[in-house]
Amino acid sequence: MIRHIAMFTLKDDAPQGTVEHLEEGLFLLAQTIEEISAYTYGADLGLRDGTWDFAVVADFETPDDFRAYADHPDHVAFIQERLTPVLAQRASLQFEI
Repeated sequence: MIRHIAMFTLKDDAPQGTVEHLEEGLFLLAQTIEEISAYTYGADLGLRDGTWDFAVVADFETPDDFRAYADHPDHVAFIQERLTPVLAQRASLQFEI
């Protein structure tokens, strides 16, 4: 299995409702991209200083499944339309579980 983790810092001027807009888009991706084995995401709870604002954790059976997700037109559209306009910083990694 491959685990993909992506963390995001949002722009200071991101509009109210941004987190909900991201969550709605990710929910739709989970419904349409069949290569996703497990998908969790959410905003930081603010329990500590120095954290990222939002994270996605996705599991895939194979590296090819991850690549299919990364290149899927709905995922690309999500990034371009929902994430990029509010994104200040992004970090990600993939590892085997």
